[in-house]
Amino acid sequence: MLTQLAILAAGSAGFVSAPWWFWLVAALALAVLGLTDPDKVHPRYADGGIAQLLVADGLARFASACAASAGAFAAGRLAASLMFP
Repeated sequence: MLTQLAILAAGSAGFVSAPWWFWLVAALALAVLGLTDPDKVHPRYADGGIAQLLVADGLARFASACAASAGAFAAGRLAASLMFP
């Protein structure tokens, strides 16, 4: 639910011509929501390789969050430019 609201907020910010960095704030919020999701299965590794996996997982989540929020922001900007030329 919060993830959907963050994406909706990024799209709305693009629609109202918010500053360009707003999609980065939305991406950071999406990444934090993804990393702290209690429903996600967090693997446990006894060999000590968890640090590299956490960094890689965090970067992958941030990259996908950036893509989602930038896409929503761009869609909002596009919709605004088509509706109000």
